[in-house]
Amino acid sequence: MARIVNYSVNNPGYTIYHRAALGGLGATVRSWGNHQPKGVDARVTADGIVLKWGDDLSDDDAIRRILAASFKLTNDNLIELPGQSVAPDAEDLRLAIHNALTGTFLQHNKMRPAPAGEKGARAFILKSADDETGVILTYKPVGRYAHQDAQKTGLLDQTQAKKSGTRRILPLVAKIPQCCVPGAMGGATDLEALAEDALLLMFLMVACPVFTVRSRARAEKTQFCVVVPDVRDVLSFSRALSRIAARSQNTRRFTNTFLGRVVGGAEEAALRFIIDIEVEDSLSSRSVAGCVAVSMGKVAWDKNQINRSSSIRVRRSYPEIGVFHAANAHLGMSRLIKKSDGSGFAVPSSPVPELTAANLAADRHWCAHFRTLVDNKKDFLQMCYAQRGLKAMKEAVKDADDQAVIRTFHKAWEMTMGALGDRATRDGLSFEHLADRQRERMRNAILRTKTSGTLAAWFLRFCADATKGASLAPLRDESQRIRTFIFNHRNFERFQNLCLFALVSYGSDEPKTLTEGRK
Repeated sequence: MARIVNYSVNNPGYTIYHRAALGGLGATVRSWGNHQPKGVDARVTADGIVLKWGDDLSDDDAIRRILAASFKLTNDNLIELPGQSVAPDAEDLRLAIHNALTGTFLQHNKMRPAPAGEKGARAFILKSADDETGVILTYKPVGRYAHQDAQKTGLLDQTQAKKSGTRRILPLVAKIPQCCVPGAMGGATDLEALAEDALLLMFLMVACPVFTVRSRARAEKTQFCVVVPDVRDVLSFSRALSRIAARSQNTRRFTNTFLGRVVGGAEEAALRFIIDIEVEDSLSSRSVAGCVAVSMGKVAWDKNQINRSSSIRVRRSYPEIGVFHAANAHLGMSRLIKKSDGSGFAVPSSPVPELTAANLAADRHWCAHFRTLVDNKKDFLQMCYAQRGLKAMKEAVKDADDQAVIRTFHKAWEMTMGALGDRATRDGLSFEHLADRQRERMRNAILRTKTSGTLAAWFLRFCADATKGASLAPLRDESQRIRTFIFNHRNFERFQNLCLFALVSYGSDEPKTLTEGRK
């Protein structure tokens, strides 16, 4: 009797991990094209996947052929997952995925032993556009890995598989090791599932983008992040996943390079992936409903391995997702740090995308805790060099109160700069020096305020001083909205963070004159 394995995304017993694994299996099946494993027939639809094989093929042989076509290695002993469709020339992306997989799904040496006779790491030279010699990175070569032979699951275990005459069939129940679901731990007994579901979960690794995390927060122990997509349309997701890794001149993607896989936080990783999926989805399809960002790092109770330290639910959309998109597009690309010996590592270029993503995922205001990025003078000066990205964030803000506060602040600051420019010309002084001193004084003044009343008084005085008592257009046009907002004590922290953001996000080619904009 032929074997038919039917997986449905609507199975009420499935978790987000099963649905994500369905997406990974779907992408893998589509990568086979017309070269499906001999004797195996696989069909992918929006609702799920059907696997079939006939009486001439045992379950044991069918599973082996499926795994052999799904989990491979490159000639350089890097992990290759056909379902992710990483191009042959995208070596940097393959390296990023390999290193993150060996730190999450395949962190144990027994799950991915080195090639025979080889010990230690291999060198990989990653070049940037302005560095001809490149930076030396390393990776641990793999001789084989657990997914290639269903290691530790019992699916292909000669002692557990049952026999029906001369035909080997799957056991009823199989184990779920950590290499299938990172961070999953059994207690007195191993985690178990139906054999078909255990096979399905092996494809979770294909569906989940993995990231290296380099957080600015000193207390953060996270080293990697596994993004688990909540797949709702298997066919659309599998198509989108195969296109994300592509290198296209027409479409910018945030997760298809080595540097794109280095982030400051788990929420940042998740939203990067969501944005890429959004671009690849058709107008009539929403292949994922969101995702779970699983942080993995060292925990206090286990110093020997990397464990799941947190799981954060991230939705597909947020009211101010455009602010993160702008931050990610302009400030999100990580950079390489090269040491004297030629080796190096990658770090996020700015903490702003990390903070913005964490705020959105936690349903906080997008600018919450911005003061932590500028309360140190050195950090403040660095932030001032990111005006282009911050300005793009400002233009993406949708909230009317936020827009009014930032617009008013910028207009007052523009006129203050104009006055400083006039003074510099008149007295033969350095405009840059005057502007830097004024900017630092304002930062200190904003940070010192402790109540909404004192901050509102400072803000109105700042606007009045900028115009020398004349009317400031944004404040006049939206007087009721602004006053209602700034005098509400519940808005104090939001108002303070907005003022600090406005201070560093203002950008102008040339200082305006004092009288420009007055009425």
